[in-house]
Amino acid sequence: MKKVVPHGAVVKALRERLERLSTQKEMANEIGVSVRKLRMIENENAPIAVATAERLAKALQVHRERIVTSEAASVAVAETGGRAISVACMEDEDRLVPRHDYDIASATSDEGQLYSEAARSNDLACVIEAKLDDETGAYAQELFDILGGLTWERRSILEDIPPATEIALRRRLRQLIVLLRGNDVWIYQTSVLRRLPERYTVAEEGEPCTYQNRYVVALGPPGEYGETTMRVPIDHGQPFVLPGWSKFKKTLTAETDVPAGVR
Repeated sequence: MKKVVPHGAVVKALRERLERLSTQKEMANEIGVSVRKLRMIENENAPIAVATAERLAKALQVHRERIVTSEAASVAVAETGGRAISVACMEDEDRLVPRHDYDIASATSDEGQLYSEAARSNDLACVIEAKLDDETGAYAQELFDILGGLTWERRSILEDIPPATEIALRRRLRQLIVLLRGNDVWIYQTSVLRRLPERYTVAEEGEPCTYQNRYVVALGPPGEYGETTMRVPIDHGQPFVLPGWSKFKKTLTAETDVPAGVR
């Protein structure tokens, strides 16, 4: 299994800035590793699988290249078979993120997660990477109809869903998950924060924009070698620029230098 070397200090700094997933316990649970493993990642730059790096980058809301060292360092660790503490620096260049990109979706069989994520998203995007016959196609259509109906695009954000309706919808989602899995169709999910209005050029500095959360649900085959993730296309709404590490570091320093009483 190919591994990469994470830049632990960067991972820790990014994690601590988050409102959600800021604790090691929350982040470890989000990316599917133990708290001890996450500590090793942050404190010892312990090598991790590419899939784990992808999940970690997604949770930190950056691209994978921002939290791993150079490819050469990764190869060196693989060849020696030991644990290395890398001194390689992050690439210090701004990175253009295109409007149409990709993300790593995680397999789920939790109807509660599907329900909750859809209910707090602006809209739903569907990706079909599995062969569907009449039976599975009908299940898929019902699944997407239920999830799409929960999004703010289809219902008012101020509208509460009656408890009886929620229970019935969750029960049906659970049934659909079982029916699809029984036909070797897995459900994968992720979410993306989109910048609007939609455009294909980078917005001018200071140009106003709004943000919306899109829930992406994909249907695909089960992992051939036990994988629980799948690469899916996403739409950011606009292309944007991720700042280089030095600029990000300055932002971190500026924020930590502000007196607590002034924040």
